Amino acid sequence: MNILSHNYPTLKLDASYRPVAIVSAIDALVSSIVGKATVLETYDKVIHSPNLSFKLPSVIVVNKIIKNGHGFSCDRKNIYIRDNGKCQYCSCKVNKEQSTIDHVIPRSQGGTITWDNVVLSCFDCNQRKGNKTPEQANMKILKKPRPLTYGEYFDYMNFNIEMWKNYC
Repeated sequence: MNILSHNYPTLKLDASYRPVAIVSAIDALVSSIVGKATVLETYDKVIHSPNLSFKLPSVIVVNKIIKNGHGFSCDRKNIYIRDNGKCQYCSCKVNKEQSTIDHVIPRSQGGTITWDNVVLSCFDCNQRKGNKTPEQANMKILKKPRPLTYGEYFDYMNFNIEMWKNYC
């Protein structure tokens, strides 16, 4: 990603106006030029071709509905963001490298890696819980696991783009 793209991220919405991704402004501009998307909001930054000038898009909407389009993979980085870097059992702050991912319903009991079945955990709590459910281990989860929201992601990434607030 070049410096221009990094400084100008674009919120991508599907045809139902749900956020589905954050893309570079250049990619968003190309999508709009070829007719795959419509620009809803722009930055003040203008780029020029030999014959034309374009404002960089801040928000685009694509011409189709994207199924399962919340856009975030259920991985350690995104679980860390969703759970605000806190163990969901004892609420201690953990750094990314020392955090573990705990299966609420353990894999040994049929649990899978899904947004509603994994939480951030410190090593001690993960060891204490072991292959039990929180109830079996007499432990409580601070908040019910669910998918990462764009608002949480924007806050973590320090995206403070006023134009996006109307769409999230």
